[in-house]
Amino acid sequence: MNDLIALAHQQFPQASVNAQSALGSFPEWDSLGHFNLLLLVEQHYGVRFEPNELAELKSLADIKQALLRKGVAV
Repeated sequence: MNDLIALAHQQFPQASVNAQSALGSFPEWDSLGHFNLLLLVEQHYGVRFEPNELAELKSLADIKQALLRKGVAV
C-alpha cells in the first residue's frame, strides 16, 4: 500500500494522502486527477484496468483490491 500512497502523493503533491483517501477527498482529486492517477498506477504496475473496473475504482483501497485481483503485490 505504501507504493500506492506514494503514487497518489506524486499525483497530488499538496494533498494529505493516506490509505483511506478517495475520489473527492480533496479538491485536486477530481475526475481529471482521478483519471491521471489511474494512468499512473497502470504504468507503474504494468497493468491495464478494463472499463468496467475503472467505474468501480473510487479509492486507494479499491485500487489496491483491483491490483491484488490482477496478481500484483501491493
